[in-house]
Amino acid sequence: MKRSIIIEKFKQERAFLVGVQIAQETDSHFQEYMQELHQLANTAGVKVMDTIVQRLDKPKTATYVGSGKLQQIKNKARPKKVNTLIFNNNLSPSQQRNISDVSGCNVVDRTELILDIFAKHARTKQAKLQVELAQLEYSYTKLKNRWKHLSRIQGGIGFRGPGETQIEVDRREIQKKTTLLKKKLENIENITANKRKQRQKLTSISLVGYTNAGKSTLFKKLTQQKRYVADKLFATLDSKTRAISTSSEKVLLTDTIGFIRNLPHRLVSSFHATLLDVLDADLLLHVVDVSHPYLAEMIEAVEKVLQELQIGDKNILMVFNKCDLVGGKHFKFQKKELKTKYPDSVFISARSGQGLEQLQQKIDYFLEKHKLFRELDIPIQMQSLINFLHEHAEVISEKYDSEANSMKMKVKISRQLFPNIKNQIENFRLMKYINKEE
Repeated sequence: MKRSIIIEKFKQERAFLVGVQIAQETDSHFQEYMQELHQLANTAGVKVMDTIVQRLDKPKTATYVGSGKLQQIKNKARPKKVNTLIFNNNLSPSQQRNISDVSGCNVVDRTELILDIFAKHARTKQAKLQVELAQLEYSYTKLKNRWKHLSRIQGGIGFRGPGETQIEVDRREIQKKTTLLKKKLENIENITANKRKQRQKLTSISLVGYTNAGKSTLFKKLTQQKRYVADKLFATLDSKTRAISTSSEKVLLTDTIGFIRNLPHRLVSSFHATLLDVLDADLLLHVVDVSHPYLAEMIEAVEKVLQELQIGDKNILMVFNKCDLVGGKHFKFQKKELKTKYPDSVFISARSGQGLEQLQQKIDYFLEKHKLFRELDIPIQMQSLINFLHEHAEVISEKYDSEANSMKMKVKISRQLFPNIKNQIENFRLMKYINKEE
């Protein structure tokens, strides 16, 4: 008896995917969008039993799909033991309730599915708190007319993870919990901000891109570090930073969370602390899956999120990945088009290593271009600083000044290092002057 209960508890969720193709949407675009929903469902661990679509001028106000189509879904769900309907759009609370009343199934919209994946994949304390906050905020907007709909459904997509116990609480409790979570996240954000300040001595590079574009594979190649890589959407949620050596200096490379079309605004805001690495970066490597049939739309989706983060004048290098998956005359034409639009772009395969040498050269060129040329007069007593400059800057010339007992140095140095070096020299001279006066 106990064994059967355990089996039932871990039984895979069975679902229908439901989509409405409105009049002006092309077949290829709609099918690709539904395929992405299928990938999201697979990432959530759902067994997709069938995909049901309907063409309408616009979605129905009460049930999103037509009443006849909803009845058809109900009739097909019972023999296939389907317990969940996943819609490729966001639904209103009343639509979810009405669909659930007719079908007898748990009804999940696109945002809830993405939130569920985030809940499943969150690993760090910060990521778990961020997911819980996003779940609570989304639940709060859908409380009205939803209690009856939720009362007979236990668990399932949309209610997994830390947010699932909030189904039975009222608005006041959700607000109280939301306030508490924001305070916890603020504390973590302050700690990470201090760590970030300590790292400001080095140039920072962040990988951004559409989910499953190959950012983590590229991160793994460039850093020689272990990083979870899978052919899934949102395989990694937590940003990770490692120091790497270039031909001229050490830099920090950060792998960030992947973006997606119509990424829920609450996720962008909830993951603000994680995305601060993008805000602080000196250079963004925008990784794009060049084999994707709608890569222009993928690029647009990422740019939209970057705009939400208010990143306007950031240096961005387009990195077209997965070149090993494409070829022929069509790709040559496509590559020429992309090169015209993005002249500084680079084409690579993170998996095979193709083009990585050219990418390294592009990074080196950026670092060189953004270095400062400075003439320094360093007291000879500051030998450790002189040694530091030999290791971390390009020393063009140096000459000992016996009269001033100092080293005259002409250097090319990164923008991050120079302010601190300047302060050290000024402080040394100030303390020397104070001691002399005494």
